Amino acid sequence: MTERRHDREFVRTFFTSPTAVEGEDDSAKMLRRAAGLRGMQAPDVWVPDNEDATAPSMRDEGAENIIEVISEHGSEFPGEIHPRMVWHRDSPETRYQGFQHMLDITDPERGAVEHIDGFVIPEVGGIDDWKKADECFTIVEHEHGLDEGSLAMSVIIESGEAELAMCDLRDEMGKPSNNLERLFLLVDGEVDYTKDMRAMTPTGELPAWPELRHNTSRGASAAGCIAVDGPYDDI
Repeated sequence: MTERRHDREFVRTFFTSPTAVEGEDDSAKMLRRAAGLRGMQAPDVWVPDNEDATAPSMRDEGAENIIEVISEHGSEFPGEIHPRMVWHRDSPETRYQGFQHMLDITDPERGAVEHIDGFVIPEVGGIDDWKKADECFTIVEHEHGLDEGSLAMSVIIESGEAELAMCDLRDEMGKPSNNLERLFLLVDGEVDYTKDMRAMTPTGELPAWPELRHNTSRGASAAGCIAVDGPYDDI
């Protein structure tokens, strides 16, 4: 196993919450509730989810809510904080939106970045797409005067391309042309992976995908990252 580059040995709980709830007087109420979790209720990694858990029309407001809530309550939260941005291997527009939200959230003058450990990037493709995401992190760090590599990057494995990319990680990490050593979590995203594979079961249930879960665990171990399962929570 490659030596881990992060302090945490494992992740017991990976908890997501919507960043903006439509139709509420306080659209950030779910973020505030999560920020107040303590003790055994508090997750190891809290993921304010500005992607799947938040309506597309609410994502700009969601980014602002992340800034407001984390700047106010982040110092007291006992776990790590890794907001999930929008990203998609086939959509430059979506990638740009996620980049802009990261840029806003990490502005030191807004007060949130000092409590943020990194970001979660969904819907990645091949290894070149992972490098694009890493480059966005590096640009954000340079723009705001943050130490290069200080923001951890976690990715969600939701496609066959991303699954195969894990085989390339060990060869790519450490090259002077990238900062992929910032990688932290490799997260199985079985729902969208199932869509990408055009798969189904006779009962309509989600396939167990034992091969994906094995490959993610192997890829994480070989690259010094941590594997996190999807809805099964078996890893």
